[in-house]
Amino acid sequence: MILLSLNLILSFLLMGTDLPDGESSGMARVTKDRQPPNVILIITDDQGYGDLGFHQNPFIKTPVIDQLASESINFRNFYVSPVCAPTRASLMTGRYSIRTGVFDTYSGGAIMASEETTIAEVFRDAGYTTGLFGKWHLGDNYPSRPQDQGFTTTVWHQAGGIGQVGDIFNYYKKDSSYFDPVLWKNGKKYQSKGYCSDVFTDETIQFIQENREKPFFAYLSFNAPHTPLQLPQSYYDMYRQEEINPDYFRERDQYTHDMLDRDVEAARKVYGMVTNIDDNLGRLIAVLKKEKLYKNTIIVFMTDNGPQQHRYTGGFRGRKSSVREGGIHAPFYIKPVASMSAKKEIKTAAAHLDVLPTLASLCSIKLDNSLKLDGKNLAPYLTKKSGDAPSSPLFFEWQRSYPEKYRNMAVIKNGYKLVANTGMDSPLDQFELYHLAEDPYEANNLAGQHPEIATDLRKEIDGWYEDIMKSPHINRLPRIIIGSAHENPVLLNRNDARGMQLIWNQPDIHVSWDVSVASAGHYKVSCFFTEEIDKSGDLIFRIGNKNFTLENKKKGTRKLVFDSIYLDEGDFTIDGWYLYHQRPFITPFYIELEKLGT
Repeated sequence: MILLSLNLILSFLLMGTDLPDGESSGMARVTKDRQPPNVILIITDDQGYGDLGFHQNPFIKTPVIDQLASESINFRNFYVSPVCAPTRASLMTGRYSIRTGVFDTYSGGAIMASEETTIAEVFRDAGYTTGLFGKWHLGDNYPSRPQDQGFTTTVWHQAGGIGQVGDIFNYYKKDSSYFDPVLWKNGKKYQSKGYCSDVFTDETIQFIQENREKPFFAYLSFNAPHTPLQLPQSYYDMYRQEEINPDYFRERDQYTHDMLDRDVEAARKVYGMVTNIDDNLGRLIAVLKKEKLYKNTIIVFMTDNGPQQHRYTGGFRGRKSSVREGGIHAPFYIKPVASMSAKKEIKTAAAHLDVLPTLASLCSIKLDNSLKLDGKNLAPYLTKKSGDAPSSPLFFEWQRSYPEKYRNMAVIKNGYKLVANTGMDSPLDQFELYHLAEDPYEANNLAGQHPEIATDLRKEIDGWYEDIMKSPHINRLPRIIIGSAHENPVLLNRNDARGMQLIWNQPDIHVSWDVSVASAGHYKVSCFFTEEIDKSGDLIFRIGNKNFTLENKKKGTRKLVFDSIYLDEGDFTIDGWYLYHQRPFITPFYIELEKLGT
């Protein structure tokens, strides 16, 4: 379906190559030892637009990223989703996340449908070796894990962050979860050594060195600087005495939110975590140059959304979770191959949706039309001799649970942005309209002055909402498959549990998991709890319309086990609870299901 072009002349035409020895710029000199470009896609977690020296932040030290940005094509108006998993779903597929089944960061909303074609599958099928190192956040079980979605080498943590409720093997480490974390390496549990960002960089470097003789696609996905703000002491010490004063930016006419003492302390830790990332990227680039791969490697640097805490955001209002610029306007740089005569910056609004088709084109990979991408190929507009890229409407939304029309939604079209933070039947005067070219900081609401533009953009949101809510995967959400040869046992964790909007580690909240039992048979079912059971009672395990009860008289245990339960093949919902006699219930923190007799 997806082919690696054998016509290298076309490859270099797409990359706009300038040729030596007086050859015309419209043709390429092809040598037998020339191989397709390597690609390294780097993304950080909760690093805002202002968390870079390149964006005029004098408090943070990011010399490597700043230098990389100066060598790259700088996208001045690049957009992502307001939170982690939706950004990553769009980045992987070139489609709005809701189409993929991803609409949230937990509560079962961060499982991507396995039927989606990912950028890893595109590059793998084109002959590339593919690797993921770090955060995935698109499903922790078969068939939605990274190794199921096109990555041939994987070293990753579960859930949305190391030590979060879905990352059960690091959850109990609490304040030290970022050090020596338990990871998953090529399908097996793996005890790493070191600080997480160092570990992910080490694994990426090893992957590159092992695959330097063939084209590779590496996805280096840092979980830092996401909370918990854990970092090596030496990096904290760099900023421990730093006086981070928002007045510095206000004096330069850049909006900055008021910062409480806790925000200043968080900024110090975030800046230390980012400087650690910067040092790691320095190590990575040094290896690329030593291996003589740097010139033929496309490097992308981006972040997944705005900052979680209040601090400098380049003058933009809002932060993570918001559709205001501070939540969705992100840094994005592409360092091209050395032979490409590239522009220094792109001003046209672009988004995470565009990364897959653009990188595929830069590497001469032809995409099948059946992919139905929402993103556009920007490769033809990146060379010095090309014109401006065409603009198209971009849509943004996020809320806990399913999307509700006009609740934290926005559209950008022809330089105008309509923000909807209101009810589904609200009149036009409750919307906000901004002209981003003149007002990038969203300070002047023009909805009253230009109702015709606001009306047009509201119709755009209406049409988009109606379209995406018909998508198959948001109406038939992805299921976890148990009882297959690909994963046994299967751990059902809280990140992928469904139910109320705010499922986390609560012991007494109802949770459930949507599963497909691949093969009928006997299963061992183990239920684990966050707190010790201190009274006798009954454990009820329910799958579909069948209940199983285990009478318990143990005390001081967090684990109760059904040694053998027969499960039928098919699609079911699983839930369970421990019922104290004459007392309220508690629910499992996670459930392990192991197919017996395999």
